[in-house]
Amino acid sequence: MNRKSAKSLWPRRPGAGHGLFTIPAVALLLIGLGFASPAFVEAASTDQRDPLVNDVVRMLDAGIESDLIISWLQSGDSRPAPLSADELIALTAAKASRDLIELLLAMAPAPVAPMSSSQDHADAPAPIASPGVTQPSTRSAVALNDDCCLVEFSIRYQAAEDKEGEEVEQAGRDLFLYADGRLLTRIESQGNIASGAPVLFKTRMAPGEHTLRFTRDLHSPAKGAGDSKSWEHETTVSPSIIRFELEPDALWQLDFSWVQSEFSTKRPLRWSWSRNGVAVAGEAGVGEFRERWPFLCEDVEISRDEGAISEWRARDRLKSCVSWASLWPGSVDTTRAELLHSLRRFDFEPVAGSALRIE
Repeated sequence: MNRKSAKSLWPRRPGAGHGLFTIPAVALLLIGLGFASPAFVEAASTDQRDPLVNDVVRMLDAGIESDLIISWLQSGDSRPAPLSADELIALTAAKASRDLIELLLAMAPAPVAPMSSSQDHADAPAPIASPGVTQPSTRSAVALNDDCCLVEFSIRYQAAEDKEGEEVEQAGRDLFLYADGRLLTRIESQGNIASGAPVLFKTRMAPGEHTLRFTRDLHSPAKGAGDSKSWEHETTVSPSIIRFELEPDALWQLDFSWVQSEFSTKRPLRWSWSRNGVAVAGEAGVGEFRERWPFLCEDVEISRDEGAISEWRARDRLKSCVSWASLWPGSVDTTRAELLHSLRRFDFEPVAGSALRIE
């Protein structure tokens, strides 16, 4: 399953320079007059790039593969400014993979909206979260420039899919993790036998209490949909709830493992919450097996309304489904329909393992 997303609109960063001409414009003018060389233009363009993007381009030029650069980006705390058109061109010229470029786009902070009256806020629609990126929450107690609180995640996900008949295995389901109703990350299954290490990433979260929930998702284009692009959203929700609390001036770690083989008898979930390397909460050998996870009501209804599944299949799944709002204490800022709309831009496959700051 390797579906690729449609293009999204992303904010452009203003170019450097003041007055009538920017540096590239002056350089081009000087070339036309015979006073500058193309090398000068390249140097000027490089000077205007975001430092992190510059590092990525240099690594690509040195022959480092995009997958290794993605791992390097996910292991650090640096974030680029919103990418300009020139930076996208430079990355493409350096042969950056689509996944690498999408990660850099997702890592860039969202533009800060201007302050408005309370009435304007009351009439504004809820923000739509981008895959792998969580938008600022109105419940946040921390400003965007606050450094609290760094959280390191280690996620292991192994799930052997059931057989259909004697030989055909079901399509793999991805694990989607959500914090406080916002998408945290997507993890691809390592199958029955783990072929690699756990997925590691870091993010910053606001201090206070947080709730982590997770789902198993399979998003498939409906058969015979043609150009209408209707999708079947087969999403089931783990009944398990992981709650943790963050305080400033500490390094926090969540080790998460969900492992279920074809013939598992041991409960699949293990998690540990640590403060400065010392475990302060956790459980082992808990959680329901995937066969007992209920469907997500909204995903069933959207699949039915788009004609991706039949009415009788929808009725069967809705018998014991759970609603998105019921998963979170209090209210959430983003509806499930808005999240699906955002994920659709990536054909429901945001870059696996990428996660950014949660406010």
